[in-house]
Amino acid sequence: MKKKLLWSIAIILLLVVLAVGAALYFLPLSLGGVGVNRPDALPGDTLLTAEQVQADRQQLMDYVESVHPFFVDGSDQAPYLAAKEAYLAETANAMTVDAFMSASARYLTVFGDGHTRLSWQYGDEVAIYHRYQNGKMHFADESGVTELTITAVDDVPMTHILATIDSLFPAENEMAVAKNYNNYFTSETLLKMAGVNVEKDVFTVTLSDGSTRACTWFVPEEASAPSNEPWGNKARWDGDIFVVEFVECVDDDNLKSIAQELKQAVQNGCTKVIIDARGNGGGSSNACERLLNAMGMKAPAYGMLVRYSPEAKEQKGYLRSSGTCLMKPNPAARQNEKVNLVVLCDRFTYSSATMLCVYVRDGHLGTLIGEASSNMPNHYGDLTFVALENSHLFASVSHKRFLRPSGETESRMLVPDIETSSKDAYQAALDFLASK
Repeated sequence: MKKKLLWSIAIILLLVVLAVGAALYFLPLSLGGVGVNRPDALPGDTLLTAEQVQADRQQLMDYVESVHPFFVDGSDQAPYLAAKEAYLAETANAMTVDAFMSASARYLTVFGDGHTRLSWQYGDEVAIYHRYQNGKMHFADESGVTELTITAVDDVPMTHILATIDSLFPAENEMAVAKNYNNYFTSETLLKMAGVNVEKDVFTVTLSDGSTRACTWFVPEEASAPSNEPWGNKARWDGDIFVVEFVECVDDDNLKSIAQELKQAVQNGCTKVIIDARGNGGGSSNACERLLNAMGMKAPAYGMLVRYSPEAKEQKGYLRSSGTCLMKPNPAARQNEKVNLVVLCDRFTYSSATMLCVYVRDGHLGTLIGEASSNMPNHYGDLTFVALENSHLFASVSHKRFLRPSGETESRMLVPDIETSSKDAYQAALDFLASK
């Protein structure tokens, strides 16, 4: 009898071990991988031999084709094959690091994936104050953004400069295009690639009324004394509104403390909550779910397609090095009708922070106020990294495709319920909640 019992226990333990092993193998559970060190950047005018260019080109193409979900998710391969052919033709000879960076950036834009891109070497910045809005690059001065638009820098038309940005930086939607224009327009490296002579001190900016402005290199102001306020997520009260300043999707002890404070506030009768995710560049979606759970809500579930590869296995700690895993989205959510939740967002709300906005929209959990994100609701993500041996270029490459809970696939942008500028979003939230 005792022997039979021992055999039964042994069989049960074996089954448990097999079940755990199968889960670890088939599900995308990361056991901790090895990071990739970013090499020191080389000067842009460093000349690479044809052999070095071709070796780095092959390293990048092999990596992307091994890792990115684009090649297994049913996407049309024709645009990629054309981009690859152009890349091969453009990188057949010796060239500078800057020229190779430009060619490699153009190659990567074919995926339309904001997570798959080169780390950009900005160089210095020309002090042309600007704001891209309403489809045009507006000039700004001491009084703010003007009605005048920028038509050229020196003799290079603005249309050509913007087209250069389009060719070098991936954009998932129209908001991403505007963000790219604002971010990269005055970069020394970008202007040089667009044909502007950057070997001088003064640049002539032509405006839409025919007038010109002389602009010089940007000189940073003397750094102010460092703030004693630590960086990170914070919680505060604004009258009867519980406000979470959600600056990063990090599910650490600090966020757990904030979530506990939020839970206690809701239990004590708080009915108005603002989660301010403006500028939040992402991280872990677990942080978003923790805040929703603290209010008695449950987020709907994103689906995802995970592509396994030797590179992802090494960096993420997967047991598998090939194949895919498809997890379907689940729209089921739990609302808390007693809580009026507002999430603030803008074009810099990205990746996992965009997921928070999608949770709220697809789960009918609250109201979105601000600008649309530059991230599509369905998007690639979860970064892996590659460092090119000769050029020292460093690139991030997605290995997952995320599928929004509702199953809707057409929207390129998640448009807020109340659209306003990032600057005015908080006041708009106060006005909205006052009506509640």
